[in-house]
Amino acid sequence: MPSIWELHQKTRLKILGLMSGTSMDGLDVCLTDISRNKNEIEVHIVKYSEYKYDAEFKKLLSRIPKGTTETVCRMNFIIANTYVELIRRFFDEHGISVDDIDLIGSHGQTVWHDHRHSTLQIGEAAVLAEAFKIPVVSDFRVRDVAAGGSGAPLAPFVDYLLFKKIHKNLMILNIGGIANFTFIPASAKTTDDIYALDTGPGNSLIDISAELFSGGTQTFDQDGKIAQSGTIRQDILNYLMERPYIGAKMPKSTGREIFGRNVIEDIISKFKLNSTDYGDLTATVTRFTVEAIFYNYQQFFANNFSIDEIIVSGGGADNPVIINHLETLFADVPIKRSDDYGITGDAKEALAFAVLAAATIWEIPGNVPNVTGARRPVVLGKITI
Repeated sequence: MPSIWELHQKTRLKILGLMSGTSMDGLDVCLTDISRNKNEIEVHIVKYSEYKYDAEFKKLLSRIPKGTTETVCRMNFIIANTYVELIRRFFDEHGISVDDIDLIGSHGQTVWHDHRHSTLQIGEAAVLAEAFKIPVVSDFRVRDVAAGGSGAPLAPFVDYLLFKKIHKNLMILNIGGIANFTFIPASAKTTDDIYALDTGPGNSLIDISAELFSGGTQTFDQDGKIAQSGTIRQDILNYLMERPYIGAKMPKSTGREIFGRNVIEDIISKFKLNSTDYGDLTATVTRFTVEAIFYNYQQFFANNFSIDEIIVSGGGADNPVIINHLETLFADVPIKRSDDYGITGDAKEALAFAVLAAATIWEIPGNVPNVTGARRPVVLGKITI
């Protein structure tokens, strides 16, 4: 195993980035080639794969937030051992040897996220380090929280590196389980000049309503077909837009604790919905995802910045209904995908944690205090050797 000092001195690192998001549907694995020259960092995707979790493992994950301490303790190792299996599969599929890898950057699985108070991700890094005999950087969010921040979102540091050279007013929009965007003004010179926030749900509510609509046979709304079959309920949409998080001030970060199954259960109860209404429910929460994105732009940035371009990534980018709503609300703003700039949209979050792992090894702060509310820039992550 290389020493941390040896890695620190290298100007080029091959890092395996791992990401399992709030959707809890699979593991993204991205082999990334990252190099630095003075203050410049260059990033290239080498290989990427996404591995869907089986139904039994997803059931185990879904129980974590309300589980006992025993559940969390056991899942910390079960998750890590699942990662080991999937990484080995990744190596086999792409003809990669562990000797080709300098480092692993693992986000882990979020158990709970309490804005500006605490956050917990599990997936024991020691299991990965022992299995592959290379250092692992993990637990990225907690140092920002310790410095007074919210621990999220962390993608803005990477968004700036990837897209700063475009020199436009950019909204870098990621629609995963939770939706978030980074706003990069054309005049931005450093990360001090960018802004970002979680806007609210991404696919989280859509996935739950699609599951209800299909009687459990679908875990997401493939191509937005369920939403297209329904009608947007303005009364429900208005109710959703009144949720306290939508109008909250920055810094803003959220998760399934705020936008999870509890929201859907509340809507069903309040509006007395039954199975025949679940198409309308899916259509409505799909619109809500985009309305929340638009509202946050209007609330915080519209008076000072126009948008020259929106660059979308994440699972929501594959939903044509979401894209249609974006085109309607952000009229006349070109909407592109990160793929148009050579960044595979589905790989972007795993890529981000590979880059943040490199920043840790090179002792470069990876948080953006302007975004998280931290008192100062800090180096993120814990290193397991």
